Amino acid sequence: METTFWDRLQGLLGIHRITQAELSKELDLSPSYISASIGRGASPRADFAYKVAKYFGVSLKWLISGEDEDAIDAKFAVAIKNDRIMEIAYLLTKCPENVVAMIENFVAYAASNQKTFGK
Repeated sequence: METTFWDRLQGLLGIHRITQAELSKELDLSPSYISASIGRGASPRADFAYKVAKYFGVSLKWLISGEDEDAIDAKFAVAIKNDRIMEIAYLLTKCPENVVAMIENFVAYAASNQKTFGK
């Protein structure tokens, strides 16, 4: 099944649990812009696509084409609002699997023992 920019946008809205109206407000657009654009299936304006990519922390290439081997999976975009975390996540995609597994175990341990790590 082929997906479009609008399909990916609707997926991001679902992941982030925000409405089209809320996104319109965040991006300073008229409330009907997104729903009307989805209905027409028209290509998005470049400035809109850029704002959406930046807002959700996904690559513009992925948002437009659905393809980007370096993109962070959209399901993780909820956690990736911080540029430092985004950079770490990107670097992890370049690490060998055993290193990623070791870091994953450490993070799980740290999360379950937050008092030990200064929280």
